[in-house]
Amino acid sequence: MKKLDCFQACRYSNRMVIAGTAVAVVSILLWGEGILPVLFGVLAVAGVAIIVAGCVIGNRFIVCPHCGGPLYVGPRLPTHIPQYCPNCGTKIEPPGGG
Repeated sequence: MKKLDCFQACRYSNRMVIAGTAVAVVSILLWGEGILPVLFGVLAVAGVAIIVAGCVIGNRFIVCPHCGGPLYVGPRLPTHIPQYCPNCGTKIEPPGGG
């Protein structure tokens, strides 16, 4: 299995957090509609699990390819990769060089 680069990890992390939030919101909307409470619980847990998985991927793989330092500040993950590493100052380019 190929290791995720920081650009792929950022895309996957962002998509998972958005999808997990959407699932959690749908579960909240279904809560008062008389739908089975089990369905509400399953959707809520699935949404939170997807959000957590996206955050774990982001924290683990959104790092500088040169020094290994995080490309984010604090617990907040970035929505895009910065041009330069905040730790070592190296220019960060996508794998295709573009």
